[in-house]
Amino acid sequence: MKRCPECRREYYDDTLLYCLDDGNALLEGPASDSSLDNEPQTVLLLHRPAGGQAANAIIGGIDPVKPAANNSIAVLPFANISADEENEYFCDGLAEELLNALAKIEDLKVAARTSAFSFKGKNVEAREIGKKLSVNTVLEGSVRKAGKRVRINVQLVSAADGYQLWSERYDREIRDIFDVQDEIAVAVTDALKIRLLGDEKTAVLKRHTQSPEAHEYYLRGLSHFNKWTPVDFGKAIENFERAIEIDANYASPYAALADAYTELLFFSFSAGDVRPKARDAARKALELDDRLSEAHNSMALIKMYLDWDFTAAESEFRRAIELNPGSATAHMWYGWFLALMGRFDESLVELRRGHELDPLSPPNNNAIGVNFHWSRQPELAIAQILDVLELNPNYPVSVSFLAEAYVQVGDLQSAVSTIERLSPAAMDPQALAVAGYVYARAGDREKAVGILKEFERRTEQGNVSSLNFAQIYSSLGLKEKAFGWLEKAFVERAIWLPFLKVDVKFDPLRDDPRFTGLLKRMNLAE
Repeated sequence: MKRCPECRREYYDDTLLYCLDDGNALLEGPASDSSLDNEPQTVLLLHRPAGGQAANAIIGGIDPVKPAANNSIAVLPFANISADEENEYFCDGLAEELLNALAKIEDLKVAARTSAFSFKGKNVEAREIGKKLSVNTVLEGSVRKAGKRVRINVQLVSAADGYQLWSERYDREIRDIFDVQDEIAVAVTDALKIRLLGDEKTAVLKRHTQSPEAHEYYLRGLSHFNKWTPVDFGKAIENFERAIEIDANYASPYAALADAYTELLFFSFSAGDVRPKARDAARKALELDDRLSEAHNSMALIKMYLDWDFTAAESEFRRAIELNPGSATAHMWYGWFLALMGRFDESLVELRRGHELDPLSPPNNNAIGVNFHWSRQPELAIAQILDVLELNPNYPVSVSFLAEAYVQVGDLQSAVSTIERLSPAAMDPQALAVAGYVYARAGDREKAVGILKEFERRTEQGNVSSLNFAQIYSSLGLKEKAFGWLEKAFVERAIWLPFLKVDVKFDPLRDDPRFTGLLKRMNLAE
């Protein structure tokens, strides 16, 4: 049996976490005895079976099941108990903002967003979460949003035994949401007995906007961005731009806008030339707040992918990490950059650090597998990427790289069956190019040429890279045509061209002086 500490309603359904009337976290035991109000209150968290092989695998040489730090926490996505399902983004955004605030505390280890949010909608015991994320406390809550008012219930739970350490309810106007976030962050640190004084407190509670409306659109944008599809990148851009319209001095949506435009160039057939918009947004973010880690990371991506200024890119990545050492995303992108530069050992150091901070992150764990692939260790790449796909079966980037790795080991049947797992909707420009590469290497020239014809048709939509043609022609052994398309890719500054130094699909061309010359012109030569 469970009870609501506020309205005292009793529940016999042990699958419920929150009161259906007022949204308070349910407590163990009946409500009939008034003496219960003064007893230690225990929150019951639900169980689910332990994860599969991938959940316990050693990823990139790091065992994710490790002792929790003394002061460590996972902030789970808050449950939406509002009538409107559209408020889901608000709940996720509130939890993410708290996570980001707590991550700035020097003495506190905070599980990264991707790992913490992987438990969304799942009935998982606090002890299991603590084991998987190596944390000793879990913060969870619920949100009921109605009109201009919001009720937030929050509780801090020990991952060792499931006992509640602290809980609170906040009834406020939406316009006071920033104050609520600050109160929760301070209350949690107090409950954990962590130092939060002076400049550190100022950094934790720093606000980038005073407009709840702008903040709300920013959260909407992040919600779409994190779905990682071309359609959602477009919706994210709309919301980031709306946030900027409301508060033109709000740095965070500018940085996010730059990232969304950049990703569109990779994964959309119809993005057009959004490079100037991406570059301008990153510059504006830094102009507004040069201490925003995300802004430096965005500028690093611009320098790497658009400007081919790899020295400046590395400087920006390092600055992003310096400003937020606990950012798994910053470590992941820096590790990705180092792999593109062929500095594979250094890359693994950063990627493993990102994994420690965010052990269940598909992009980070995929990047470790790609590092092995690019460093010509395909067996390790296959094992790593299979682990990623065990937890995220429909992660398209991993499917593409797995198919490439199978080609490397000569398992062409597996390569074909793997790339054919992708649905037509998931066939972004690069995935389609990988399919052409796989078919060419498997001896199915007809299908490879068919994809070339598809690219010719798609060029009318304006975003097919010449590099896509070059990859397939290289795989077909048509060297002159491959170099012709590579030259076109250089002139158009193809977004995927910085991969050239390590991309296995171009191995047939590497002995040609023209290939070395192209690397030199791109600042990619040794």
